[in-house]
Amino acid sequence: MRRATRGTLAALTTLALAGAVGCSSIPLSDLTNASSDGQSATTAASGQVSGPDDRLTVLAAGPVQAWDPQRITDRRTAGFASRTWMRTLTAYQPDSALSGQRTIVGDLAKDTGTSNKTATRWTFEIRPGVTWQDGSTITCEDVRHGVARSFDPEIASSGYALTYLDIPKESDGSSTYPGPQGTKGGSKEAKKAQKLINEAVECPDSSTVVFHLAQPVGNFDEIVSLPEFAPVKTDRPEKGATYRAFSSGPYRLKDDWTPSEGGTWVRNPEWKATSDPLRRPGPNTIVHQQGVAPEDALSTIIDGQDGGRTLALDPMPPSLGDAIDEAGSMVQSVETDGQLVDYLAVNVESEALASVEVRRALAVATDREAYAASMDGGTATWSLLGTALPSAHETVLDKGPHGSPDEAKRLLEKSKADAPITLTLAHRDSDLLAAALEELLPGWKEAGFDVTLEPVDEKEYFTAISSRSLVDDHDLVWANWGPDYPAAATVLPPLFDDRVNLSKKSVGRDYGQYADKEINEAMDDASGTRDDGDRAKEWATIDTTLLEDVAYVPLSQSRLVQVAGSEVTSLVANPVYGGAPELGLIGVAE
Repeated sequence: MRRATRGTLAALTTLALAGAVGCSSIPLSDLTNASSDGQSATTAASGQVSGPDDRLTVLAAGPVQAWDPQRITDRRTAGFASRTWMRTLTAYQPDSALSGQRTIVGDLAKDTGTSNKTATRWTFEIRPGVTWQDGSTITCEDVRHGVARSFDPEIASSGYALTYLDIPKESDGSSTYPGPQGTKGGSKEAKKAQKLINEAVECPDSSTVVFHLAQPVGNFDEIVSLPEFAPVKTDRPEKGATYRAFSSGPYRLKDDWTPSEGGTWVRNPEWKATSDPLRRPGPNTIVHQQGVAPEDALSTIIDGQDGGRTLALDPMPPSLGDAIDEAGSMVQSVETDGQLVDYLAVNVESEALASVEVRRALAVATDREAYAASMDGGTATWSLLGTALPSAHETVLDKGPHGSPDEAKRLLEKSKADAPITLTLAHRDSDLLAAALEELLPGWKEAGFDVTLEPVDEKEYFTAISSRSLVDDHDLVWANWGPDYPAAATVLPPLFDDRVNLSKKSVGRDYGQYADKEINEAMDDASGTRDDGDRAKEWATIDTTLLEDVAYVPLSQSRLVQVAGSEVTSLVANPVYGGAPELGLIGVAE
């Protein structure tokens, strides 16, 4: 995931660059009052979505990081691209209910692919009739070229192709394949490099894509939904690629994208509904404006020209709650879970926290409700695996949202540790965060813990806490994390697999220095499990074990409020895409 700050305007913009595109043929009655699976909605529009001559305006603070698929790592940006112009082999379907939103289906591919028994070879068949905006056919070679670009040192991709494809790595973990720029010139080295990617992403014919993996990956059908695996037409030049959205979907850019300002999306005449099971033509035009802060977006919706047909892509900060209420029927809103979960990494190498009973005492004395309320948005949580993940499970060590100091005292007595137990907690230097963490101190003190908060420079926070020396000096470390797509494999291994994190000088993202051979083996097994239900159960069991061992203390799940004008129909937010508006359903009323 991309790191994001919270409690500032930057939080609202970094997490808010996505949505998806309008649907002109879904009855409003089917969707506008959707509030299932944790979404609560207030809607004002009525009637049917309008015809092809209408226009939707979308506003965001921005700037969008890129429209180049291999450069898109922000979940909300990926959602916008997926619903408008960028197709991938598979995709998560647009839906008003969470159960549908986290269902993976074939997109460019006819289905979700087939794997061999060991889940190390995956085959996808491209649908007939899928084309680029210039009318040319999308081929296996285009898919391979897109994936190959993710290896380019100049492109900061999400790194899944590097991790999983069967291409040898250097001793430092980098790839022996240099990317397509390193295969030019016809030299012996260039030909050898080209052979590496050709064998890892095989094209038996123009419509068949075969991925060869270095390890079992049971959910590779989900991984290829990421922008990193999107096709890129082989003859497209690299110059100017960052903001080039060469379309395979229902929309294309009318003119060039202007960074920090925006652009206009219009219908792609080469897109065919018969070759696309996920998308339907929505508004004729989508005017996409950037440089608009959330408070200004709300003001535009209430008082601006075409405000009724305007959608804010960024979530609204809690400080605007009263203004939303006062606007009445001019503004509709929907609330849903966001991408990030705040948590405390527990340093298992700390002498003070060596006993699991002491760690459990700390966990059950934690007032999650007070923390979440002080953070101006969010809900108390007991796991890093949020509701958008199929492996979400029953709570562990749950003594209520305010915790139980009395139960914590009993656990400390059982541990025979001498109270008060003195601890230090490293956290990002933010007034909002410091105030929220201070809300935890009374419950901890009553239970028998004396915790000192120690701020760390906000600008370089996550770099600083990856240092072994800093972690060694603290008992607890504040952090946050969110999934790249709805799978525990994007949460637990990055944070608790010591094999990919711990070294002499660095703890990587394993801020509590957690290392457990059995957990590692269980994560390997779960990663290779092909059946979706079995895999979800395995990940839930792993997380339950981590929580019982108190490898971390979950604090709060982000909660977002999205707003739109009264003539925007079917306002639904999608937690699978970071809580972004689900523009695969949204339209505008007549």
